[in-house]
Amino acid sequence: MEYKKKKHQKILSQIQSCVENGDRFLIATHRRVDGDAIASILLFADLLEKLGKTYWIVIDDRIPHKFEFVKDIDKVVSYDKMEPIDPEIVAVLDASNLERIGRVGEVIPSGSTMINMDHHPGNEKFGTYNLIDIEESSTVELVYYLYSCFDIPFNKHTATLVFMGIMSDTGRFRFPNTTYRSFMVCAEMVKMGVSPCEVAEQLYYNHTPETQMALAAALSSLEFHQDGTISCMHLDNMRLGDNHLVDTEGFVDYLLQIKGTKVEFFMLEEQADSFRVSFRSKCDVDVNEIAKKFGGGGHKRASGCYVQGKLTDVKRKILDVIKGQMS
Repeated sequence: MEYKKKKHQKILSQIQSCVENGDRFLIATHRRVDGDAIASILLFADLLEKLGKTYWIVIDDRIPHKFEFVKDIDKVVSYDKMEPIDPEIVAVLDASNLERIGRVGEVIPSGSTMINMDHHPGNEKFGTYNLIDIEESSTVELVYYLYSCFDIPFNKHTATLVFMGIMSDTGRFRFPNTTYRSFMVCAEMVKMGVSPCEVAEQLYYNHTPETQMALAAALSSLEFHQDGTISCMHLDNMRLGDNHLVDTEGFVDYLLQIKGTKVEFFMLEEQADSFRVSFRSKCDVDVNEIAKKFGGGGHKRASGCYVQGKLTDVKRKILDVIKGQMS
Protein backbone atom coordinates (compact mmCIF):
# COMPACT_ATOMS: atom_id res chain seq x y z
CA MET A 1 0.00 0.00 0.00
CA GLU A 2 2.75 2.43 -0.98
CA TYR A 3 0.20 5.00 -2.23
CA LYS A 4 -1.12 5.63 1.26
CA LYS A 5 2.24 5.48 2.95
CA LYS A 6 3.47 8.11 0.46
CA LYS A 7 0.38 10.28 0.87
CA HIS A 8 0.83 10.37 4.63
CA GLN A 9 4.58 9.99 4.66
CA LYS A 10 5.32 13.07 6.78
CA ILE A 11 2.78 12.44 9.55
CA LEU A 12 3.47 8.70 9.57
CA SER A 13 7.16 9.44 10.02
CA GLN A 14 6.38 11.80 12.92
CA ILE A 15 4.14 9.27 14.65
CA GLN A 16 6.71 6.55 14.07
CA SER A 17 9.37 8.64 15.80
CA CYS A 18 6.98 9.43 18.64
CA VAL A 19 6.28 5.73 19.17
CA GLU A 20 9.95 4.80 18.96
CA ASN A 21 10.99 7.44 21.49
CA GLY A 22 8.13 6.94 23.94
CA ASP A 23 8.02 4.49 26.83
CA ARG A 24 4.58 4.55 28.46
CA PHE A 25 1.38 4.74 26.42
CA LEU A 26 -2.34 5.01 27.11
CA ILE A 27 -4.51 3.69 24.27
CA ALA A 28 -8.15 4.83 24.15
CA THR A 29 -11.11 4.79 21.78
CA HIS A 30 -14.75 5.85 21.70
CA ARG A 31 -17.50 4.60 23.98
CA ARG A 32 -19.72 1.73 22.78
CA VAL A 33 -16.82 0.07 21.02
CA ASP A 34 -17.33 -1.51 17.61
CA GLY A 35 -15.19 -3.78 15.47
CA ASP A 36 -13.04 -0.99 14.07
CA ALA A 37 -12.37 0.47 17.52
CA ILE A 38 -11.40 -2.91 18.99
CA ALA A 39 -9.22 -3.76 16.00
CA SER A 40 -7.47 -0.37 16.07
CA ILE A 41 -6.57 -0.35 19.75
CA LEU A 42 -5.40 -3.97 19.77
CA LEU A 43 -3.31 -3.53 16.61
CA PHE A 44 -1.68 -0.42 18.06
CA ALA A 45 -1.08 -2.32 21.31
CA ASP A 46 0.51 -5.22 19.42
CA LEU A 47 2.90 -2.77 17.78
CA LEU A 48 3.89 -1.40 21.19
CA GLU A 49 4.26 -4.95 22.51
CA LYS A 50 6.63 -5.84 19.68
CA LEU A 51 8.67 -2.70 20.44
CA GLY A 52 8.91 -3.51 24.14
CA LYS A 53 6.85 -0.53 25.32
CA THR A 54 4.66 -0.23 28.42
CA TYR A 55 1.01 0.43 27.63
CA TRP A 56 -2.50 0.46 29.05
CA ILE A 57 -5.68 0.03 27.00
CA VAL A 58 -8.63 1.66 28.77
CA ILE A 59 -12.19 2.15 27.53
CA ASP A 60 -15.25 3.70 29.12
CA ASP A 61 -17.29 0.63 28.31
CA ARG A 62 -17.66 -3.12 28.55
CA ILE A 63 -16.46 -5.48 25.85
CA PRO A 64 -19.39 -6.84 23.82
CA HIS A 65 -19.76 -10.61 23.94
CA LYS A 66 -19.03 -11.07 20.24
CA PHE A 67 -15.42 -9.89 20.62
CA GLU A 68 -14.49 -12.55 23.17
CA PHE A 69 -12.92 -14.63 20.40
CA VAL A 70 -10.29 -11.97 19.69
CA LYS A 71 -6.81 -12.75 20.99
CA ASP A 72 -5.56 -10.32 23.67
CA ILE A 73 -9.05 -8.92 24.26
CA ASP A 74 -8.37 -9.40 27.99
CA LYS A 75 -5.78 -6.61 27.75
CA VAL A 76 -8.58 -4.09 27.26
CA VAL A 77 -9.59 -2.73 30.68
CA SER A 78 -12.84 -1.00 31.60
CA TYR A 79 -12.48 2.44 33.22
CA ASP A 80 -14.29 1.13 36.30
CA LYS A 81 -11.62 -1.57 36.81
CA MET A 82 -8.63 0.57 35.91
CA GLU A 83 -5.62 0.61 38.22
CA PRO A 84 -3.37 3.70 38.57
CA ILE A 85 -1.52 4.48 35.34
CA ASP A 86 1.24 6.90 34.41
CA PRO A 87 1.30 7.44 30.62
CA GLU A 88 3.47 9.97 28.82
CA ILE A 89 1.89 9.46 25.40
CA VAL A 90 -1.80 8.99 24.65
CA ALA A 91 -3.06 7.34 21.46
CA VAL A 92 -6.71 8.13 20.77
CA LEU A 93 -8.03 5.99 17.93
CA ASP A 94 -11.33 6.18 16.00
CA ALA A 95 -12.69 9.14 17.99
CA SER A 96 -13.44 12.53 16.45
CA ASN A 97 -13.06 14.38 19.76
CA LEU A 98 -12.03 13.71 23.35
CA GLU A 99 -15.63 13.70 24.56
CA ARG A 100 -16.12 10.49 22.60
CA ILE A 101 -13.74 8.56 24.88
CA GLY A 102 -15.87 9.36 27.92
CA ARG A 103 -14.34 9.16 31.40
CA VAL A 104 -11.00 7.94 30.05
CA GLY A 105 -10.29 11.56 29.20
CA GLU A 106 -10.11 12.29 32.92
CA VAL A 107 -6.91 10.24 33.34
CA ILE A 108 -4.98 11.91 30.53
CA PRO A 109 -2.14 13.85 32.20
CA SER A 110 -1.97 17.54 31.39
CA GLY A 111 0.54 18.25 28.67
CA SER A 112 0.61 14.68 27.36
CA THR A 113 1.82 14.06 23.84
CA MET A 114 -1.22 12.85 21.94
CA ILE A 115 -1.55 10.72 18.80
CA ASN A 116 -4.92 11.12 17.08
CA MET A 117 -5.76 8.64 14.30
CA ASP A 118 -9.25 8.67 12.82
CA HIS A 119 -11.30 8.54 9.61
CA HIS A 120 -14.42 10.45 10.70
CA PRO A 121 -15.42 13.76 9.09
CA GLY A 122 -15.28 16.63 11.55
CA ASN A 123 -12.38 15.29 13.60
CA GLU A 124 -11.26 18.15 15.84
CA LYS A 125 -7.54 17.39 15.33
CA PHE A 126 -6.90 17.58 19.05
CA GLY A 127 -3.67 15.62 18.94
CA THR A 128 -0.03 16.60 18.91
CA TYR A 129 0.07 14.37 15.84
CA ASN A 130 -3.09 14.00 13.75
CA LEU A 131 -3.45 11.31 11.08
CA ILE A 132 -6.96 11.91 9.75
CA ASP A 133 -8.19 10.54 6.44
CA ILE A 134 -11.93 10.53 5.76
CA GLU A 135 -11.34 8.60 2.53
CA GLU A 136 -10.33 5.52 4.52
CA SER A 137 -12.85 2.79 5.20
CA SER A 138 -11.75 2.47 8.81
CA THR A 139 -9.30 3.66 11.42
CA VAL A 140 -7.64 0.26 11.53
CA GLU A 141 -6.44 0.87 7.95
CA LEU A 142 -4.53 3.90 9.23
CA VAL A 143 -3.03 1.88 12.08
CA TYR A 144 -2.14 -0.76 9.49
CA TYR A 145 -0.12 1.83 7.54
CA LEU A 146 1.69 2.87 10.73
CA TYR A 147 2.37 -0.75 11.67
CA SER A 148 3.82 -1.34 8.19
CA CYS A 149 6.32 1.49 8.71
CA PHE A 150 8.12 -0.61 11.30
CA ASP A 151 8.67 -3.55 8.97
CA ILE A 152 7.26 -5.89 11.61
CA PRO A 153 5.68 -8.88 9.86
CA PHE A 154 1.97 -9.44 10.30
CA ASN A 155 0.80 -12.77 11.70
CA LYS A 156 -2.64 -14.37 11.77
CA HIS A 157 -3.63 -12.45 14.90
CA THR A 158 -2.72 -8.98 13.61
CA ALA A 159 -4.07 -9.81 10.15
CA THR A 160 -7.37 -10.86 11.74
CA LEU A 161 -7.59 -7.52 13.54
CA VAL A 162 -7.13 -5.59 10.29
CA PHE A 163 -9.68 -7.74 8.44
CA MET A 164 -12.20 -7.52 11.31
CA GLY A 165 -11.93 -3.74 11.57
CA ILE A 166 -12.44 -3.19 7.86
CA MET A 167 -15.27 -5.72 7.62
CA SER A 168 -17.05 -4.10 10.57
CA ASP A 169 -16.81 -0.47 9.48
CA THR A 170 -17.76 -1.16 5.88
CA GLY A 171 -20.88 -3.03 6.98
CA ARG A 172 -19.57 -6.28 5.55
CA PHE A 173 -18.19 -4.42 2.51
CA ARG A 174 -21.51 -2.87 1.52
CA PHE A 175 -21.22 0.74 2.77
CA PRO A 176 -20.03 3.51 0.41
CA ASN A 177 -16.75 3.80 2.35
CA THR A 178 -15.67 0.43 0.92
CA THR A 179 -12.77 1.12 -1.47
CA TYR A 180 -10.54 -0.94 -3.70
CA ARG A 181 -7.77 -0.33 -1.17
CA SER A 182 -9.93 -1.96 1.49
CA PHE A 183 -10.24 -5.09 -0.63
CA MET A 184 -6.51 -5.06 -1.37
CA VAL A 185 -5.64 -4.88 2.32
CA CYS A 186 -8.17 -7.59 3.19
CA ALA A 187 -6.86 -9.84 0.43
CA GLU A 188 -3.37 -9.42 1.87
CA MET A 189 -4.70 -10.38 5.31
CA VAL A 190 -6.40 -13.50 3.93
CA LYS A 191 -3.12 -14.49 2.33
CA MET A 192 -1.64 -14.34 5.83
CA GLY A 193 -4.11 -16.87 7.18
CA VAL A 194 -7.27 -14.96 8.05
CA SER A 195 -10.48 -16.94 7.58
CA PRO A 196 -13.24 -14.54 6.38
CA CYS A 197 -15.80 -17.19 7.29
CA GLU A 198 -14.54 -17.45 10.85
CA VAL A 199 -14.49 -13.69 11.40
CA ALA A 200 -17.99 -13.28 9.94
CA GLU A 201 -19.34 -16.17 12.04
CA GLN A 202 -18.03 -14.60 15.24
CA LEU A 203 -19.19 -11.06 14.47
CA TYR A 204 -22.57 -11.64 12.85
CA TYR A 205 -23.78 -15.16 13.60
CA ASN A 206 -22.92 -15.52 17.27
CA HIS A 207 -25.59 -13.47 19.03
CA THR A 208 -26.78 -14.30 22.51
CA PRO A 209 -30.46 -15.23 23.03
CA GLU A 210 -30.75 -12.02 25.06
CA THR A 211 -29.66 -9.96 22.05
CA GLN A 212 -32.19 -11.65 19.78
CA MET A 213 -34.99 -11.06 22.29
CA ALA A 214 -34.01 -7.39 22.48
CA LEU A 215 -34.02 -7.19 18.67
CA ALA A 216 -37.52 -8.67 18.61
CA ALA A 217 -38.68 -6.01 21.07
CA ALA A 218 -37.08 -3.24 19.03
CA LEU A 219 -38.60 -4.45 15.75
CA SER A 220 -42.02 -4.58 17.39
CA SER A 221 -41.79 -0.79 17.84
CA LEU A 222 -41.20 -0.17 14.10
CA GLU A 223 -42.79 3.01 12.73
CA PHE A 224 -42.88 4.72 9.33
CA HIS A 225 -43.09 8.43 8.64
CA GLN A 226 -43.08 10.84 5.68
CA ASP A 227 -44.91 8.43 3.36
CA GLY A 228 -42.69 5.54 4.37
CA THR A 229 -39.40 7.25 3.52
CA ILE A 230 -38.38 7.45 7.19
CA SER A 231 -38.36 4.41 9.46
CA CYS A 232 -37.52 4.21 13.14
CA MET A 233 -37.67 1.93 16.15
CA HIS A 234 -36.65 2.05 19.78
CA LEU A 235 -35.67 -0.06 22.74
CA ASP A 236 -36.50 1.27 26.19
CA ASN A 237 -34.51 1.05 29.37
CA MET A 238 -36.92 -1.44 30.94
CA ARG A 239 -36.22 -3.92 28.14
CA LEU A 240 -32.48 -3.36 28.14
CA GLY A 241 -31.72 -3.01 31.83
CA ASP A 242 -28.11 -3.70 32.81
CA ASN A 243 -27.78 -6.87 30.76
CA HIS A 244 -24.25 -7.05 29.36
CA LEU A 245 -25.33 -9.96 27.13
CA VAL A 246 -27.41 -7.60 24.98
CA ASP A 247 -25.49 -6.15 22.03
CA THR A 248 -27.54 -3.64 20.05
CA GLU A 249 -24.84 -2.73 17.51
CA GLY A 250 -26.30 -3.34 14.07
CA PHE A 251 -29.95 -3.13 15.12
CA VAL A 252 -30.42 0.00 13.00
CA ASP A 253 -29.15 -1.88 9.95
CA TYR A 254 -32.30 -4.01 9.93
CA LEU A 255 -34.18 -0.86 8.93
CA LEU A 256 -31.95 -0.53 5.86
CA GLN A 257 -33.55 -3.69 4.49
CA ILE A 258 -36.97 -2.05 4.17
CA LYS A 259 -38.00 -1.09 0.65
CA GLY A 260 -38.84 2.57 0.13
CA THR A 261 -37.11 4.00 3.18
CA LYS A 262 -34.44 6.68 2.75
CA VAL A 263 -33.47 7.57 6.32
CA GLU A 264 -33.53 5.21 9.28
CA PHE A 265 -32.88 5.70 12.99
CA PHE A 266 -32.83 3.56 16.13
CA MET A 267 -33.31 5.03 19.60
CA LEU A 268 -31.74 3.12 22.49
CA GLU A 269 -32.64 4.31 25.98
CA GLU A 270 -29.40 3.63 27.83
CA GLN A 271 -30.63 5.38 30.98
CA ALA A 272 -33.98 6.84 31.91
CA ASP A 273 -34.80 9.62 29.42
CA SER A 274 -31.36 9.40 27.79
CA PHE A 275 -31.25 7.98 24.27
CA ARG A 276 -28.38 6.93 22.08
CA VAL A 277 -29.58 7.42 18.50
CA SER A 278 -28.10 5.64 15.49
CA PHE A 279 -28.80 7.00 12.00
CA ARG A 280 -28.51 5.42 8.57
CA SER A 281 -29.17 6.84 5.10
CA LYS A 282 -29.81 5.19 1.74
CA CYS A 283 -29.97 8.46 -0.18
CA ASP A 284 -28.25 11.82 -0.45
CA VAL A 285 -29.45 12.89 3.00
CA ASP A 286 -26.33 13.44 5.12
CA VAL A 287 -27.10 11.90 8.52
CA ASN A 288 -23.79 13.21 9.83
CA GLU A 289 -25.27 16.70 9.56
CA ILE A 290 -28.40 15.49 11.34
CA ALA A 291 -26.39 13.96 14.19
CA LYS A 292 -24.28 17.11 14.51
CA LYS A 293 -27.40 19.11 15.31
CA PHE A 294 -27.66 17.01 18.48
CA GLY A 295 -23.98 17.18 19.33
CA GLY A 296 -23.05 13.90 17.62
CA GLY A 297 -21.53 12.96 14.30
CA GLY A 298 -20.07 10.20 12.18
CA HIS A 299 -20.32 9.60 8.45
CA LYS A 300 -22.68 10.77 5.69
CA ARG A 301 -24.50 7.43 5.60
CA ALA A 302 -24.00 6.33 9.22
CA SER A 303 -23.81 8.48 12.34
CA GLY A 304 -25.04 8.79 15.90
CA CYS A 305 -25.72 11.08 18.84
CA TYR A 306 -27.21 11.29 22.31
CA VAL A 307 -30.52 13.02 22.98
CA GLN A 308 -32.11 13.68 26.39
CA GLY A 309 -35.86 13.62 26.96
CA LYS A 310 -38.98 11.51 26.88
CA LEU A 311 -39.32 9.07 24.00
CA THR A 312 -42.11 10.95 22.22
CA ASP A 313 -40.27 14.26 22.50
CA VAL A 314 -36.95 12.80 21.32
CA LYS A 315 -38.64 11.14 18.36
CA ARG A 316 -40.45 14.35 17.39
CA LYS A 317 -37.25 16.41 17.55
CA ILE A 318 -35.39 13.91 15.39
CA LEU A 319 -38.17 13.63 12.84
CA ASP A 320 -38.39 17.42 12.54
CA VAL A 321 -34.65 17.65 11.79
CA ILE A 322 -34.75 14.78 9.29
CA LYS A 323 -37.76 16.23 7.47
CA GLY A 324 -36.02 19.58 7.30
CA GLN A 325 -32.94 17.93 5.87
CA MET A 326 -35.00 16.03 3.29
CA SER A 327 -37.01 19.05 2.09
